Amino acid sequence: MTATAILNANVYDHETGKFFKGSVLIEKEKIKAVTAAENGFDGCSKIDAEGCFLTPGFIDTCSQIGLKETGLRWEGDDSFEPMGEETHRLQVIDGIYPFDPSFHEAVSNGVTAAHVVSSPGSVTGARTAVIHTWGITVDQMVLRKHLGYSFSLGDIPKRTFWEGTKTPLTRMGIARQIRNVLKNLKKNCNLAETSVFFRCHRADDILTAFRIAREFDIPFHIIHGTEYAKVKDELPAGGISVIAGPCFQPMDREELRNLDYTMYRTLFDNNVPFTFATDHPTSFVRHLHLEGVLALKAGVPEKTVLNSLTSDAARLLKIDHLTGKIQRGLYADLVLWSQHPLDLTARAVRTFIKGKQVYHAG
Repeated sequence: MTATAILNANVYDHETGKFFKGSVLIEKEKIKAVTAAENGFDGCSKIDAEGCFLTPGFIDTCSQIGLKETGLRWEGDDSFEPMGEETHRLQVIDGIYPFDPSFHEAVSNGVTAAHVVSSPGSVTGARTAVIHTWGITVDQMVLRKHLGYSFSLGDIPKRTFWEGTKTPLTRMGIARQIRNVLKNLKKNCNLAETSVFFRCHRADDILTAFRIAREFDIPFHIIHGTEYAKVKDELPAGGISVIAGPCFQPMDREELRNLDYTMYRTLFDNNVPFTFATDHPTSFVRHLHLEGVLALKAGVPEKTVLNSLTSDAARLLKIDHLTGKIQRGLYADLVLWSQHPLDLTARAVRTFIKGKQVYHAG
């Protein structure tokens, strides 16, 4: 592969949270150099990025992309299996369809990686995975084949099982099933070395997730956390991170009645690390950028927002040794934006994954 130099861009620095005028050299899938110079790149293809902004690719930290295919009904929905307490033996990578049109939507909107989590319809989800959003096969796309285990509390698993006339039918039954699965997992693996995710919106479900995690003494992450503000003073300090959102979605059920983008400011003010999610197709993958804009509007500092979309997301998903920063030796997962990336009208001009240009707006 011919080396490529992106010249004269406004390059994002995750440590300072600022942009500097610089150039980036891409060679053999990786970032070879980051420099303030604009010359010394003889023998490679060059892209003049004057006036554009260069960031790491954005990372969607909870998505069903490839599991729920765009434009299809049941035949394209492989997002959950009603197997009760055995669902944790499944793997999302066995259900991801690489030719889902949503992957093109992802790269054309600056999203280069996604944490794929099965539908909240199952109390116990399949093993989650982190993938690039471009590739011919899932194996080409995988960044982390098995990240962790997901569990769902609240209205959706209740509704799913009521419609299917199967148990559990209540929040009590849901909690019991989660405990049973965790007991079995604890016999066969070290839960402290894996990742555990609890999908929950309502305040009481958030507290239930904390209660269960405390019983099993396991680190965990909350997905959504819509009513965190209601119980923030009742939760222990530290030891929690939230995969927040999406805030841009219909309030189509009771547990979402308090959904508001000011949750991002509440998490920031309480020193809770958070990242962003679309849970595509709950909100479409193209709206990940919008979630960041909403957080900025709520008063979250620019550096926090951009790092939550990139380096902090990579760290949470345990792929920060591979991607998430514009740094020598990491994959060249990069996005060139027409304007500042947190401008609502900013558009991806070029997107690179592992050094390959996978999208060009021209």
